Amino acid sequence: MPLTEVLMNCFAGLGLLFVGIKMVTSNLGAVVGDHIRRGMAWASARNSIAVLVGAISGFVAQSGRTTSFIMASFVHAGIIDVRRALPIVLWSNFGCSLVIFAAVFPLHLFALFLLAAAGACVAFERPKPLLNAATATFGLALMLFGLKMTATTATLLSGLDGFSSLVSVIGASLLLSFLTGFVLTLIAQSHMSIMLIAVAFAAKGIFGPDQTLMVICGSQAGSSAITYLTGIHFRGVPRQIVIAQIAYSLAGIAIVLPLYALMRLTAGPSLLAMPVTKISAGNLAALLVVAFNFATPLALTLFLPAYQRLCAKLSPPLDDEEFAQPQFLHSETGDNVTVMLMLAEQEQLRLLRRLPQYCEWLRDGAEQNDPVAVERYFGAFVHVGACIERAQSALMSKVMAAEDTEWLLNQQKRQQMLTALHDACHELYQECRDIASESRSLRSTVVETLDTLLLTLIEGMAKRNVEELELAETMTARQGSAMERVRKKYLALAEAMPETDRIQILQATSVFERAAWSVRNFARLLHDNLAGPAMAASVTKTDNSTETAMA
Repeated sequence: MPLTEVLMNCFAGLGLLFVGIKMVTSNLGAVVGDHIRRGMAWASARNSIAVLVGAISGFVAQSGRTTSFIMASFVHAGIIDVRRALPIVLWSNFGCSLVIFAAVFPLHLFALFLLAAAGACVAFERPKPLLNAATATFGLALMLFGLKMTATTATLLSGLDGFSSLVSVIGASLLLSFLTGFVLTLIAQSHMSIMLIAVAFAAKGIFGPDQTLMVICGSQAGSSAITYLTGIHFRGVPRQIVIAQIAYSLAGIAIVLPLYALMRLTAGPSLLAMPVTKISAGNLAALLVVAFNFATPLALTLFLPAYQRLCAKLSPPLDDEEFAQPQFLHSETGDNVTVMLMLAEQEQLRLLRRLPQYCEWLRDGAEQNDPVAVERYFGAFVHVGACIERAQSALMSKVMAAEDTEWLLNQQKRQQMLTALHDACHELYQECRDIASESRSLRSTVVETLDTLLLTLIEGMAKRNVEELELAETMTARQGSAMERVRKKYLALAEAMPETDRIQILQATSVFERAAWSVRNFARLLHDNLAGPAMAASVTKTDNSTETAMA
């Protein structure tokens, strides 16, 4: 076979391998993503099950890095804590390594069958419900076929003087083998693909076991570098999960290399000299990959508290992080529907009490405020609101009394109004912070009026005072005409104002009207809930249980 054809076959095989891994990752994740997420949240409280779920999720995602990012998002959302997430992250690396046996088993004919069957399903988009699964299967077949092409052409390349010289140079130095794995992983953005290639080369006799082990260690180090670069956006406690994944590969190398050095000293200059290695080179290489990714999570799981403390030290909690977590809603609060509704009510009140802070910032002079701190305040509100919405959605699947169902629907509508009100307060702050000096009295009028509306609404919800809620409804009913008079007053000076100032006035008053509308609707919904039978009955029967849950 001509050299050009050999090289093109090798590159085509690599291309099929990379595309196959990508298709498996994306489409299997789409098929079972929700199930994996629910399974992770459920299994996180049970170490033995967490190990199994971590291995399965790693095999499905084909990336410990992806699993770590998912778990970091869970921690960020307050679904689970770091201690419960770590076993899943650690053992996901073992799960993704199991695919390595595809490089040594004789699966060529099976890969061709999968290409034909899954390719027909993808081409004709039938059956529709199994389309993602068929696409993932097609990706698996491409991966197997690409491995076969790469291994076959690698054997041909090994007979060429230039390639054999290059392999000899790499094989002559264990450090160079390590660096080869590291650099290739950075280029391919997938340490599993480099491991698969290394095992395939070992099966063809191109790499020895020692060189293969060094390439594996180098690819793990490259994976840590990629995880660091792609996970840099995580901050505080969620970043501890990313740090755990970064340190995983480094810890594995720290465990494996001393063991390897000890074996070299006791068994001879090569792993092949050991009596237990009387197996094929390809099988030995595959076992090395799996052993690396089994021994590492096992050791780290045994010392999990110390490992968690290390991650916490490397990424300590941020000052405002607790502010972004729910205070009452937790996974341990139980399955009592009425208690969960009462706790969600307390979270809504907690969020409502945060809104006057925007008025305070504008009152003190928005120009002096830290924009980053304001955006963090906004983000913390959004995160807690998302926790409330998740809890409400979870309740929808439970069997509830008619009164509780009515209460839940009312509470969900109020959550929508609370989100709209928060967005309006934040937007009003942005519109008024740089308002022209000639319009500062307008800002003062808007701020004081909105602050009064918010405090009235908070008072009504905190004390369950129907009269206060009726007052809030009455006050907001008059705000439309009042704001129209204010707007006309300031726009009457339009000729003396720059166009940007006129736009600011129009936008500020428009956003205020939207905020007043949200206050009115929230007050009306809360009034209906307090005045209806659901709250009266629920409060009577759950006072004691709610106090216990909140404690």
